[in-house]
Amino acid sequence: MYLNLTVCDSICQHCTKSQDICVTEPRIAPLSPPEAAQLPTSVRQRLMHIERCLFWKGEVQRADLVDTFEVTTVQAAKDFRLYMDSFPGKMVYNKSRRRYVPEPAFSPALIRPDTLDEFAAIPSAKVPVAHWPLPLRRASPEVLLSVVEAVRERRKIEVQYQSMTGQAPEWRWLSPHAFASDAERWHVRAFCHTRREFRDFVLGRILATRAVAATNIDPVADTEWNTFVEVLVTPNPRLETEQRQAIGAEYQLPDDLELTLKLRESMLFYVKAKFESPKTDDPAAHQLFVAELKQLK
Repeated sequence: MYLNLTVCDSICQHCTKSQDICVTEPRIAPLSPPEAAQLPTSVRQRLMHIERCLFWKGEVQRADLVDTFEVTTVQAAKDFRLYMDSFPGKMVYNKSRRRYVPEPAFSPALIRPDTLDEFAAIPSAKVPVAHWPLPLRRASPEVLLSVVEAVRERRKIEVQYQSMTGQAPEWRWLSPHAFASDAERWHVRAFCHTRREFRDFVLGRILATRAVAATNIDPVADTEWNTFVEVLVTPNPRLETEQRQAIGAEYQLPDDLELTLKLRESMLFYVKAKFESPKTDDPAAHQLFVAELKQLK
């Protein structure tokens, strides 16, 4: 399909300002969900961002695509036309505001807005957002590069690690084979040649790396990593019925308020640390907990 690029003499439905580049082309039939899923990833990401802006800011303009994806205004115009033709009735151009706004019955077609994490980074003058001023847990790029390469190439690596049981950082050999997250920080799963066992190591506590070498450690031998368990999570029975129902709705629990999580046995420590009862008699301070544990064969 050839695109006819023209220069508008005035503001039209497709332009955000006069003398802007307008893309005119035959309208296409609306995309079905499978067809939308088959769009090139870069195009689909830009169309999804259009929806994020419509949902979060209540408006969208070409600068949202140009600044976020570093595309040209011509490409942004094509994306807007593709979105409007593919998903009619979702947005309309507001001439007075010189930007697109959602239709009154707007509902996203490509995104599923079930968490604020997807939108909080998008600046919006009408939706204030505050973040906890906590320090970030990060590994240095040099450390991360070395450890990822060691995992990928199945080699052992010498690292300087600051444990919480030692006073000073120590150099030790690790044979890393996987990464895991407890939703707060990243760990590398590795065989420790000092302790002679598989353990979790916090990436941010690896201060430096140096030598690498071949390893004879087989990740299959990491029993805790390769064993899966099921844990039953449920609202605290000590809460009132209405409170338990509210917790169930918040965490999208099934009707019986019991959620079974399947996870690696090596991650069980972090789940228990999150859900086990704190030192308090207030049940509201302990909303969820692990009610049952079953090891899978």
